[in-house]
Amino acid sequence: MPVLLIAEREFRTYVATWSFWLSLMLAPLAIGLATFFSGGHPIAISVQANSDELEHSAKLALQETARLEGKTIVFGQGGASLVLSQPAPHALEASFSDNFPLSPLGRTMVGHLIERDLARAQSAAATIAVREKSRAMATAPDAAKLSRLATMAMLWLTLTGSLGMLLQAIARERANRALESLLASAQGWEVVAGKLAGVGAISLLILVVWLGSAAASLAFLPPQPGLVGAVLRDLAQPLNLLRDGLIYVCAFAFYGAATLVLGCVARDSASAQNLARPLFLVLVAAFFVALGALQNSGFPSWSIYLPPFTPFLLLVNSAKDVAVMSQAILLAVMIVAAAAMMLLAARFLSVAPRNYQIFKSSPPETQPLV
Repeated sequence: MPVLLIAEREFRTYVATWSFWLSLMLAPLAIGLATFFSGGHPIAISVQANSDELEHSAKLALQETARLEGKTIVFGQGGASLVLSQPAPHALEASFSDNFPLSPLGRTMVGHLIERDLARAQSAAATIAVREKSRAMATAPDAAKLSRLATMAMLWLTLTGSLGMLLQAIARERANRALESLLASAQGWEVVAGKLAGVGAISLLILVVWLGSAAASLAFLPPQPGLVGAVLRDLAQPLNLLRDGLIYVCAFAFYGAATLVLGCVARDSASAQNLARPLFLVLVAAFFVALGALQNSGFPSWSIYLPPFTPFLLLVNSAKDVAVMSQAILLAVMIVAAAAMMLLAARFLSVAPRNYQIFKSSPPETQPLV
């Protein structure tokens, strides 16, 4: 089938370059470095209590909770602290510093573990009141938001790189007149679909390796503590991976079809780059619009219905933030728009060589003799 042959040709052409393998290894290298620098440093915690028995019980509770959360802690003078006090004979108050490394659920678990040890030692019920000194932890970076930002950035990087390859793939053959021989054995829509599928397979492979690195880090490496581990766990959720992949396919189909239209109109590589500059400006605008929507919950919601912004805004919003039916409709609109632009690109591709042949066979104009 001509579509598959053209797609295989484009895939082999770009896979043989060193830049492809460099971009393929960026995410595994970044995740490896983040894992190395975040997982090897224990967290120092100081514990203050009015009895050695209470301090020992608190340390055991902290160690058990930290192990469950994938964190490594040491006891000593550090930035985080836990102060235990007894305002009543059978009451205990645990006061955590605002930079305490455990999650709110982990802090509550520490209180329950201390309460259990006190009940066993004293054979009486001890009431534990868990209190934080400040709410500064509420303003800490959200792992879910950071994972959404990372996924959106991956889409933007793969699109900017693959669209350039797609533009050059059509402009190069237009410039060296290889397009005429290609159209002699395949129809215009087959050439357009083949090039879109070939370059799309390259960029999809890059995205699969990037997202797969997050899943592989959880499967083969020890649990990562802190924010890095939380971001990787959110990225590697199967439903998130499936949704992100579907959004990416629709985004590449839309932007790739628009790039092919511009490449089919251009006469050479220089004119193709000039025509494609507004499209890349739209990509930059879409990135900053999605970044603004991630940081500001009151961002205009209507912007998600603009097809150039749709995939980026869907990625920075979780699956729960946008209704499933709305997501399906938005992605369907992008696919329909991509199909229309592919037909338009095929039309330009079929007409341009014919015009060139007419121009080439027409006799030159002669000037009258005076």
